[in-house]
Amino acid sequence: MKNRFIRSFVAGGFPAIAIAGLAVVLTGCGTCKPGKPGPIGRYTIEVSLDESLKTSSVIVDLVGVNPSSLPRWEAYDMQKYWKEGDPMRRDADKVVLNFGSGQALAKSLPMTDSRWDKWKGNGVTHVMVLADLPGGQASRPGNQDARRQILALDQCTWPDKTTELKVLVQRSGIVVITPVRAVK
Repeated sequence: MKNRFIRSFVAGGFPAIAIAGLAVVLTGCGTCKPGKPGPIGRYTIEVSLDESLKTSSVIVDLVGVNPSSLPRWEAYDMQKYWKEGDPMRRDADKVVLNFGSGQALAKSLPMTDSRWDKWKGNGVTHVMVLADLPGGQASRPGNQDARRQILALDQCTWPDKTTELKVLVQRSGIVVITPVRAVK
C-alpha cells in the first residue's frame, strides 16, 4: 500500500520536497527518543585534577566496558581494584592516565586514539572513570563510589554535537562536568 500511495504522488507530479518529507514520516527519523538508546559515539575524554591534588600522585583509569560486563564493573569493590596485582585491574581494557606531583593537571584520551577502534570492536558502550584517590573512602556500587564515574557513550546521553566529555577529579570524588542532554 505504501508503494501505491507514493507512486500516485510521483505520477501526479508531487513536488520532490514533499516526497522527501513523506519518506521521513514513513520511515521515522534518527533523532533521540526518551528511554531509547542511540548510537555509540567517540569522544575526547578530558580528565582534570582539582588544584587541591596538584601535589599528589593520582592514577586515573579509563576502562571500556560492554553491556555484559557493566553490572560487574558497577559493583566491583574499588578498594580491591586499586590494590597491587588486582586481577580485575590487570585484565581491564583501559587507558591509564598518571598524574604526578608538579605535572600537568589535565590529560585526555583523544577521540582519534586507536583505543576507540578496539573498544568499538569489543562492543564497548560505557567508559568507567576510576581514580585512585588519597584517603579512605568506603566502597559503594556504581557512581555512589567517589572513585568511580560511569560515562555512557550513547550519543543520546549528551547534547547534539558533543565531542568532548570533561571530568574533574577532586579529593571528594569524580565529577562529570559535561552536562547531559536535557529531557524534553
